[in-house]
Amino acid sequence: MKHTALLLGWMMFTTCSDYLNTEHGGFLLEEQLQQSFKENQASILDNLMNGIYTTTFMAGTGGTVRSDDFGQKSIDICLDFMCGDLASTGNVAFFMGVYKYLYQARTGVNAGIIWRYYYSIINGANKIFDLLGSDTNLPENPTACVYYAQAKVMRAYAYFYLVNLYQHPYSDKKDAPGVPVYRSQVDMKPQRQSTVKEVYDLLISDLEDAVVALENYDRGKNKTKIDKNVTLGFLAYAYLTRGEAGDYQKSADAARSVIESGKFALMTEKEVIESGFSSLNISSWIWGIDLTIENTPKDFSFWGNMDCFTNGWCVKGYQKMIDADLYIEIPATDVRKKQFGSPFTGVIGEPPLAPINKFYDSERIYGGDKLYTNDLVYMRIEEMYLVLAEALARLGKSEESLLSLKSLMSLRNPSANLTNLSNAELLETIWFNWRAEMWGEGKTYFAMKRFKKTVRRAANHSQRAGESFSYNYERMIFEIPEYEWVNNPNLVQQQ
Repeated sequence: MKHTALLLGWMMFTTCSDYLNTEHGGFLLEEQLQQSFKENQASILDNLMNGIYTTTFMAGTGGTVRSDDFGQKSIDICLDFMCGDLASTGNVAFFMGVYKYLYQARTGVNAGIIWRYYYSIINGANKIFDLLGSDTNLPENPTACVYYAQAKVMRAYAYFYLVNLYQHPYSDKKDAPGVPVYRSQVDMKPQRQSTVKEVYDLLISDLEDAVVALENYDRGKNKTKIDKNVTLGFLAYAYLTRGEAGDYQKSADAARSVIESGKFALMTEKEVIESGFSSLNISSWIWGIDLTIENTPKDFSFWGNMDCFTNGWCVKGYQKMIDADLYIEIPATDVRKKQFGSPFTGVIGEPPLAPINKFYDSERIYGGDKLYTNDLVYMRIEEMYLVLAEALARLGKSEESLLSLKSLMSLRNPSANLTNLSNAELLETIWFNWRAEMWGEGKTYFAMKRFKKTVRRAANHSQRAGESFSYNYERMIFEIPEYEWVNNPNLVQQQ
């Protein structure tokens, strides 16, 4: 079993390009894995799937030893810097290149980190499909069927991020080259990029298959596992972001299904400022990670970068804070206004406008937490209410859209005036609530693209303050990294 664990570990941390290189002795490892799979199918599938989950939060999954390389949450921070809602004092340490729009370039470090990370997820998922025969035939064994479906979701998740981070929106560039698509690790050859449309077709097909396969799967209270609701959440995003004929209704239906499952409750006004967004036990969380002493990446983590009550980068002078103009835009009656203030005085609304009442360790000692075991949220029910409201508004169903938005606003700003809004005004209100509700969680970047917005950085940004950046600015996406051009001769220039 120790040998198998080492084998799986090697496989999870190879990149797309690494799989094109036979010098690693890949054939021997393939034979070893196949033999182990014959002997203990369930254990191998479970180890592979847990390896994929672990990749989402481990330090160095993008191939570096930098403090901005720790899986999904490091990318969420990058995206909030790029859309301008996240500001920072000082030089931001390792996120500086993205903050300045420099490391999005072909030779930029983050372009390489993000590419490696998502292709590691894809490689892990494809390995599961190869062991089970293919990615097109649903296994008959119920246990294998669950792992097959979960792998489909994780592959779709990775391709969704890749196609959106390395190309402009579907509505602008659906026929342009997106990213290379790999559906197997067996005899894999370098591929040129599939079009944006082709990538979406695959990821949506994967998610639709997974919804069916996970129909009877019950993960119990373990929110770290992917189930039907997580899958529907991704599907709702995918339909909404693609926006083809019929997609908005499909997005609304998927989001509504998650809401109506009854398994998740909107965070109350009290929870918004008193939960710390730090525990899987929060009723609104759909999917997340339980960090423990054994699995924490320590200060190379979301908490090590965002929380001033954790002994991380904030206390070293790299304070993260909300864009000052966005903060001003939040009404005084909105509970989310109370999430930001000074970590030194505890005064709400006082500079540097750090998330002292959003992301925080419960002990509330400046730099005090040295365990780094607060949990990570990947998806929560509030997103589904916003997706539902947006999808319905884009269909012109303003009254239905307002019902979803009002459900959220009743727990954020009950005095908000949501009457007599035109459809355009309704969409603007939804856009604002994406920014206010999901600050620091990496979701506003995608909303910025869907709403085709231009954002202006407020005066409290240490980098490029006062400048405006459009959703289709050339550095609002990453370029395919240099090492991939070296290893894959079939790539074509991004358009």
